[in-house]
Parts: sequence; structure tokens; C-alpha cells
Amino acid sequence: MKAAITMIREIVIHLPRTIRLALYENRSRRSQLLLGRIWDFLNPLFQILIYWFVFSVGLKTETRNGFPYAIWLMCGMMPWLAMNSSAVNAANAIQYNASVLKNVSIPVTIMPMKAIVKAYYEHLWTMWILIVTLLFSRIWPTWHWLELAYYLLASWAFLTGFSLITSSLSAVYRDFFEFLNPIMRLLFYISSVVWPLESLPEDLQSIMRLNPFAYIVEGYRKCLLYG
Repeated sequence: MKAAITMIREIVIHLPRTIRLALYENRSRRSQLLLGRIWDFLNPLFQILIYWFVFSVGLKTETRNGFPYAIWLMCGMMPWLAMNSSAVNAANAIQYNASVLKNVSIPVTIMPMKAIVKAYYEHLWTMWILIVTLLFSRIWPTWHWLELAYYLLASWAFLTGFSLITSSLSAVYRDFFEFLNPIMRLLFYISSVVWPLESLPEDLQSIMRLNPFAYIVEGYRKCLLYG
């Protein structure tokens, strides 16, 4: 317990430093690309279009819970992309930055936290795509949209603990990171991103709702669509 409190204090104290490092790396990486920060919008947009084509066009899925499937999908895909990017990049953060940690005296926790900050910085940009799409679809803002702040905080808290565990395991057991990738692909399909939990039997729904990723995905839809 004492070690956990010490780690949390370390994360809070060094959070401004972590944010500066994450933003610097993001600007540095984007400056080498022709389209620069436009890729912050294009990457999630392409992924959404691919899944929309597969499920809406290929499998003839037109609506979900009374909303156009593309809109329903976007509301679940946006938080998933941020959580997936955070989980995968943070898990490899310590191992990837091992040479830096050996030569520079900085807290180890900065590395996985930097991956989370970077993912959610991009997430805030891509949320504009979702908001504009909702407005064009005549889905107007309500005060429930403010509840997104809670789900952002909840996902941040969950991913902090998740990434500290996975990054430590990946640093000690390198095979763990290779194992994590298929696990995340499985979680994508059981986290209510492309199909609703309500389509499952009630007993199975109760089990599936224990998935923290599904909790965040469903939370976004509750705020933005269901009220």
C-alpha cells in the first residue's frame, strides 16, 4: 500500500513534466510528415470508415438502438482508439525507453504515463470529428455531454493502473507484450464497440459489463446519444 501511494504521488508531481514531454514528442513526430497534425484526424477517420464499410455496407447493418450505425459506431470507436493506443504504447514504454532510463535520472513512471497523455491529447482533437458529425446529424448537445468529463477521468484512472502493471510485466517478460496485442484485439470485439451488449443474453450481459473498456465505451454512448 505504501509503495502504491508513493507511486501515485510520483505520477502527480511529475505530471506537468510528463505532459511537456508527450507534447514535444508529438510535435516532433508530426513535423516530419507532409500532412503534419492532419493525421491526428485522418488515422481515426480511416479506421472508422473501414469498420463502417464492413458492418454497415457489407453486413447491411443500418441502425443500432435507433441511431444510424455510423454515428453509433463513432461514439464507441473514439474512446476505444484512445484506450487501445494508451494500453499498447504504455505497455512497451519502459522496454522501448530502456536506454534513456539507464542514462537519464527520471522516474520510470513517466514513460507509461507519457503514452497515455499522448493518446488522450490526440483523442481530444479527434473528438471534434465526432461532435461535428453529431451536429450535422441533428443530434444536439445536452447537459449530459458534460458527463464525458467523468468518463475521461475514469478511463485515465483505469489506464494508469493498467499501464503500470503491463509496462512492468513487459520490461521483465518481453513475451508479455506480444501476448498483449491479440488480447487487445479480442477486447475490441467484446467491449461493445461494433455491436451492443444488449444483443447478448442477460446473464452474459452481466459478465461482459465487468469489462472496464466496455464501461467507458458504453458511457460515451450514454452521454452523447441516450441521455
